[in-house]
Amino acid sequence: MLANAQQKHSFTLQQCLDYAYANATSLQKSVLDEQIAKARVNETIGIGLPQVNGTAQMLYNFELRPAFLPPFFLSGNTGTPPDPNAEFVPVRGIFAPRYQGDVGITVSQLIFNGSYFVGLQASRTYAQLAKKNTQATKITITENVTKAYFSLLVAKERAKLLETNLARLDSLIRDTRALNKQGFVENIDLNRLEVTANNLRSEQAKVERLIQLSNELLKFQMNMPSEEELEIVGTIRDYQLEQIPDEIQKADYKNRIEYATLETGIALTKLDLKNKTVAAYPSLVAIGQMGYATGAKFFSSIGDFKNRWLGYGTVGLQLNIPLFAGMQRRYSIEQKKLEIKKLEQDKRSLEQAIDLQTKQAQITLKNALETLEVQKRNMELAREVVRVSQIKYKQGVATSTDIVNAETAYKEAETNYYAALYDALIAKVDLDKALGKIGE
Repeated sequence: MLANAQQKHSFTLQQCLDYAYANATSLQKSVLDEQIAKARVNETIGIGLPQVNGTAQMLYNFELRPAFLPPFFLSGNTGTPPDPNAEFVPVRGIFAPRYQGDVGITVSQLIFNGSYFVGLQASRTYAQLAKKNTQATKITITENVTKAYFSLLVAKERAKLLETNLARLDSLIRDTRALNKQGFVENIDLNRLEVTANNLRSEQAKVERLIQLSNELLKFQMNMPSEEELEIVGTIRDYQLEQIPDEIQKADYKNRIEYATLETGIALTKLDLKNKTVAAYPSLVAIGQMGYATGAKFFSSIGDFKNRWLGYGTVGLQLNIPLFAGMQRRYSIEQKKLEIKKLEQDKRSLEQAIDLQTKQAQITLKNALETLEVQKRNMELAREVVRVSQIKYKQGVATSTDIVNAETAYKEAETNYYAALYDALIAKVDLDKALGKIGE
């Protein structure tokens, strides 16, 4: 029986992205980090809920702890005053039972603790940071998959055009070969056309290998197993490139995930500063304890639950007041304030970097679109030259050299056009990224 059949996929760009989102290891790890952060929030919430602990112990005092008593406790009432300089007398077995048991339950409830409430805010902010990291990972995946998809799409479009050109040239060669047999065309004319056709076939083979490589790159970016087959669906016409305005667009900083992540980092640092500040505040905890205890000289008496196990219980409040921490808190707070200043400087630097990236991306795209327009016009002109040259050649007005020169110029124009097309598509992706539009 054969192994599992090789899976085949026919994907549009969006389907490629959906597959990558579902299978990319980096994104899966980011989602797990999100879940960890949510669990951390719940863990922090649990600190403020009642804490209940049960205890049970059974002790056998194989060597009883001694007690030290003043000598007059042992000598009885003799009527003489006790000697203040007399040494304590050790006694064993009077105040300590051989067997002891204790069963109890302790309950505590946090009433006020400044660090707890700040920690709860920080854990929720940390969860927001984990979510933003997931979004940043998704944006990176989107950018890489989109660029790989466009690379493959352009290569396939170029392969189609090369196939059309080669078919047209082969048709001309067949006609020329027939004229050569009849003596109307020289061998050198036929040879020139065949050399041009061979060059086109070589170029076609290179493009086919480029398609295979681009396909593997796209599967890699999607985290698709290399043994699976992937066929992309769509054409260049599905992705129209529009001219952008002459005036430079300004990016909204908050749309950039790097900026949002940095702002969240600043918020976390400020909460850390707040936590160190409120650590000087008093904390109040309600406590309660109840249970049963026993003590006996003989082990057989331990089981007398009715008479020998006696209950006890306490309730109260515990107030903790930090008084002096060796100036550690002061300098710790000072460090956090300086860290916040550094992060604010990073924020301003990032704003300047985003402005520069946006300007560069818009200028690059504008130049790429202008170049694309020129190369498109050049390719159309070169195609027209080829068409006219073939007509003239068939009419005997042009030579095979004219055909070869026209085909060579057309091939160069095609190469330039598809290079410009790829550059324009990539420039559009870079501009969307600079403006924070990827991942919307």
